Amino acid sequence: MKKIIFLFLFQFACGFAQNINDYQYVIVPKKFTIFNEEDKFKLNTLTKLVLEKYGFKPFFINDIPEEISKNRCQILFADLDEKKGLLVTKLKIVLKDCYEKTIFETEYGTSREKDFKVAYNQALREAAKDFDKLNYKFTGKAYSVPEKPVVDDDKQPVEEPNALSSENPEIFYFAQPIANGYQIVNNEPRVIMRLLNTSQKNVFIGVRGDTRGVVIIKDGKWLFEYYEEGKLVSEPVKLKF
Repeated sequence: MKKIIFLFLFQFACGFAQNINDYQYVIVPKKFTIFNEEDKFKLNTLTKLVLEKYGFKPFFINDIPEEISKNRCQILFADLDEKKGLLVTKLKIVLKDCYEKTIFETEYGTSREKDFKVAYNQALREAAKDFDKLNYKFTGKAYSVPEKPVVDDDKQPVEEPNALSSENPEIFYFAQPIANGYQIVNNEPRVIMRLLNTSQKNVFIGVRGDTRGVVIIKDGKWLFEYYEEGKLVSEPVKLKF
């Protein structure tokens, strides 16, 4: 019985390792979901450095090379998860695929420092030690595809009125910074929408073809709200900033 359990655990571990080894690129967001501030306590920068140390090729989302962004399901997305505790800071690093499936996550790193910046950095570094056990080594195929220019909506209107949700609803779209906000790019790559900055944080003017509305976040989810034939439409938008 012990031998069977051992073989099962061994096969499981090998399968898990094989999954993570299929990925080379990791996107680090400008801000993690647990914060409302970009690069809070420099944790985004530290996470990128950690991933580089262990052999991944991480990019901040606004620095993604075009040939990589066109193959988003060959990319992992980094995030942090926090467990609330009394007088203790607990963080773990999570790597997910384009379907929001967790491919790898560390154990929680902890710190009892009172200074938040010190505590979060210590907890992250502690969590990162789990990468030592991972023995990561990229074994998949490096993606390289012919470059294809992004089609700009200012020059060509959007053909799909529901472009944000017409493909697989579990796949995220990239929000790429522009001068006055962001442009939303699908996997063609094609600019399918623009988010224009307002005076309010996390509130954007959404422009998709001839449709204008607002893009806001509610209960941790982004929504594109606009009027159609006098009725308010609230459309989910899966975005990666």
